[in-house]
Amino acid sequence: MLMKKIDLSRSRLIQLLLIVVLCSPGSALAKNPSLSRTSPEDTVRQFYAWFLKAGFPLPKRSNLPTFRKYISQRFLKKAMDPEVDSVLFIDAQDDDSTWANNFTVAPATVQGQTATTEVTLTGKTVHYKLVVTLRRENGVWKIDGVKGKDWKDVTSG
Repeated sequence: MLMKKIDLSRSRLIQLLLIVVLCSPGSALAKNPSLSRTSPEDTVRQFYAWFLKAGFPLPKRSNLPTFRKYISQRFLKKAMDPEVDSVLFIDAQDDDSTWANNFTVAPATVQGQTATTEVTLTGKTVHYKLVVTLRRENGVWKIDGVKGKDWKDVTSG
């Protein structure tokens, strides 16, 4: 009987320690509990909903917190490089403003700490697909790369 009580106490102690660690002020879960449960698809969907509706903003001081929420540190640093002459988040120089209301995100393929999904942008003038790679950064899915494919100008016959 005494042994069971000790095991139960040890089990509760472990549970308590896990709660304390996960909810400590420095943990990503404590900063935003909903982020730890966000899927790769949700991260991509939320980012592109904001990014496309905001008119393809560049990462600058006023919107860096939003970029940091969705984009890995490595990819954000690359996007901010003055030598880059395209918009890395769509892997292109040109865009279609109607993409904001016409995009879909495919189910992601997850392999450990990385995931890949496809975003289909269906605009009035251009149809385009993006292969989006994500990785876990501090326990949160973040976009870590974008590669465009199948650019189709639908206005030319």
